[in-house]
Amino acid sequence: MESKIAYLNAESLSASRKEKKREEREKKREEEIKRQRKEVENKSDGSDQEGDENDKSDKESEGDEE
Repeated sequence: MESKIAYLNAESLSASRKEKKREEREKKREEEIKRQRKEVENKSDGSDQEGDENDKSDKESEGDEE
């Protein structure tokens, strides 16, 4: 009977360790997704601003040539 209890305790410990590792991987994956979303948002915000600045400089250049 004691060997069954020891076996079940070991199995329980193993299962809890696996669950903890799974939760850690899931948390890291969620953090990575958030980081990537922020990068995409920053790139889209930055590209709009750069595009506006380029448009302004093109218009100014055209005005200088006339």
